[in-house]
Amino acid sequence: MKHLLVMYGLDLLIVLLAIGAAVTANPERHPIPFARWQLLLPGVLAFAGTVILLSYPEIRDLANPEVWLVAAAGIVAGGARGWALTVASDRAHGLVRVVRGSDAVWVGWAMVLFAAIQGAIETGLRAENPYESTAEFFMLLASGYLLGRSAVAWLRARTAGHIDLLDA
Repeated sequence: MKHLLVMYGLDLLIVLLAIGAAVTANPERHPIPFARWQLLLPGVLAFAGTVILLSYPEIRDLANPEVWLVAAAGIVAGGARGWALTVASDRAHGLVRVVRGSDAVWVGWAMVLFAAIQGAIETGLRAENPYESTAEFFMLLASGYLLGRSAVAWLRARTAGHIDLLDA
C-alpha cells in the first residue's frame, strides 16, 4: 500500500511540475514585461519533474548514458532557440520582454500530456509497457528543450543592453 501511495504521489508531482512549467512559460507569449528570474522557471520545473521520473523506482536510471544523450539533444535544441529569441531587458528593474516566445508554452503543455500518459501507463497497466519508455523519451526531450531555452534566454537577458521597459 505504501509503495502505491508513493508511486501515485510521485506521478502527481511530476504532472504538477509539468503544469507549472507550462504555466510559468505563459508570460513569454505576451508583450508585457515580466521578472527576469521567471525565464528560468519553465526549464527548472520541467527538468525537475523528469529527474524525479527517472530516479524512481530505480535511481540507477540516471546513470544511463542514453538518458543524458537525449537530454543533451533537447538542451542543445532549446539553447539554440533561446539564442534566437528576441529578448528586451530592463536591467535596472530586472524585467524582460520576449518576442514570439510561445514555443515554451506549447512544449510545456506537450510535456504535461506526456507526463499524464506516462503516469496513466505506470499506474494503470503492467510494469513493462513499451509505451512508457516512449513517453519518458518525449518528456526528457521536452524538459531538456525547456531547460536549454530557459538558461540561454536568462543569460542573454542578463547581458543584453538596457531598454526601459516600464516606459514602453
